Amino acid sequence: MMRITEKLENEKTVRLRLDGTISVESLSELDEACARHQKKHRSMIIVDMAGVDFMKEEAARRLANLQSKSLNIINCSPFIATLLEIVRRA
Repeated sequence: MMRITEKLENEKTVRLRLDGTISVESLSELDEACARHQKKHRSMIIVDMAGVDFMKEEAARRLANLQSKSLNIINCSPFIATLLEIVRRA
């Protein structure tokens, strides 16, 4: 189960802190949150992974595909950072 906590950093930036386990199914919640903030013309979305304790490979692949100039992933545990790096190379 994943929980998303949204915090406005400033007018153009939102931080989405993720907590728990990320599955492919729970990524739809993240997709919805990102879409909602993009509609509000937030030019930067920060996905804070400090509270994520596990993520499946397919979820990591989808999350890595979301990353762009306007979506930044931060505070990954060593396990999550390695998993994201592996799926980016594949």
